[in-house]
Formats: sequence, structure tokens, C-alpha cells
Amino acid sequence: MTNASNQDIPRKVAASQGFQWVVEGFRLYRKTPLLLSAAFALLFGVVMALVMIPLVGSSLSELASPLMVAGFMAAYRALDSGKELELPHFLAGVQGPMVSLMTVGAFQLIGGLLIGQIMLAMGFDPEELMAVAGDGKASPEALQAFLNQAMPALLTGLALFTPLIMATWFAPALILFGGARPATALGVSLKAVARNWAAMLVNGLALGMLLILAALVPLLLGLLVAMPVLFGSLYASYQAIFAVWADDRASADDNVVRLRPSDDSGR
Repeated sequence: MTNASNQDIPRKVAASQGFQWVVEGFRLYRKTPLLLSAAFALLFGVVMALVMIPLVGSSLSELASPLMVAGFMAAYRALDSGKELELPHFLAGVQGPMVSLMTVGAFQLIGGLLIGQIMLAMGFDPEELMAVAGDGKASPEALQAFLNQAMPALLTGLALFTPLIMATWFAPALILFGGARPATALGVSLKAVARNWAAMLVNGLALGMLLILAALVPLLLGLLVAMPVLFGSLYASYQAIFAVWADDRASADDNVVRLRPSDDSGR
């Protein structure tokens, strides 16, 4: 087996790996589907409860979202290691590097707010968009006029949100598994996604189709399957890009790529 020290990290993988990550995520999900779906329903319910808090709810949910991601990463690491899945796995973010993970959440929050303000300054009005989209009586001319006005802001928002998502995509896993500091995790995640843009594109398309199919299930119950599979795909992509794979699936702890010396106080 090749040691992590002589690997080019983050590794570059083939574009076809993007679809294989979804397959791997589904394979892991099938090991204990009811528990994973129930855990997602519970954690998602907690995040939604935070959203309901007046004034600060949306901000709190954004800060908490990396904790949920970290919990699922720990759960899939346990499954991949052949361990029994238990509730503490889903609380790995809260019991471990909570401050670092919430720092990533704060970065997401501030970045999203700044991008939103830029779009507003460019003339984009989300309320007007909802009104036009929800009004079946709007004429094609009115809709086209709105899109012409909003398109520059929408394209700018897309251009700015893309690196934000890239920087935060692997950050929770890098903090939880690699012991990275928030700034390091954000930078390495950005580099990893950019380096594997083809595989990430294929992965995004496959996950997008999965979410579309899940949305067709009444009461959005399909999301109870699709979202855990998405987290499993994220774990598989982290393993492929940052961890050393062996044919015998060596111990996950042996495969972790550490971005700084181990510090038990920060885990």
C-alpha cells in the first residue's frame, strides 16, 4: 500500500469517479438505511427548528449545517470501517471540533450575505422573482423583461457562489478527519474541487438527477433516501481525493491524511 506521505494531496481522479461516488454512497446507505434516514430526518428537523427562531434563525441554521455534515461523515467512516453505527457518530461535530466547524458555517453565512448584497445592488429583487414565477398570468414579455434585467446579477451570483461552495464542500471532513484549521480546510477544499472539476461536475449532475427524482416522491419522502446518499457520496469523494485506498480497505484511521500534527485537544 502506498503511504499517504508520498501521495499528491489532494489527488486528481478520473471524471468517471464522480458517478462511482454516488454508487458508493448508495452502497454505504444500504448497510443501515432506516437509521441513516431517521438520523437525517432528526437532524434536518433540528436545523429547520433553528430557522423558525425569529431574527437569528437562518444564521443559526447556517452555522449548524457543518456540524450535521460532520456527523454524517463520521457515521459513514464508521460504516466503511465495519463498525456498528451509533448515535454518538452523528454528534461527532458537536463532541469534536465544534468551533472550527461553526467557523466554516460562519464563512458560508457571511459569504452568502455579501453575495446577496452584491446581487441586490445590481438590481436583482428576489421578491419580484417569486412574484413573477408564482403568477401564472404573467405575460411572456414581462417574464422576458425581468430575466433580461436580472440576468447580469444572476450570473454574477453564480460566479461568486461557485468558489464559496467549492471552498466549503470538503471543509467539514478535512476538519473532522484531517485535523485542519478552518482557513486551511477552506483553501484545500477549494484546490481539491478545482483540481477535480470534471469528476465533481459528473458527481453534481448525478446527484442533481437523484434529488429531482426524490422530489417527485409525495411529501418529499424521497429526500430521506437521497440526502443520506448525497452525504455518502461526499464521504466517498473525500476518501478518493484525500485518503489512500487499498484493495483490502485498510483501517480508516490508517488512511486519514492529516494536514497538521495530531492534536487530541482539537478533535
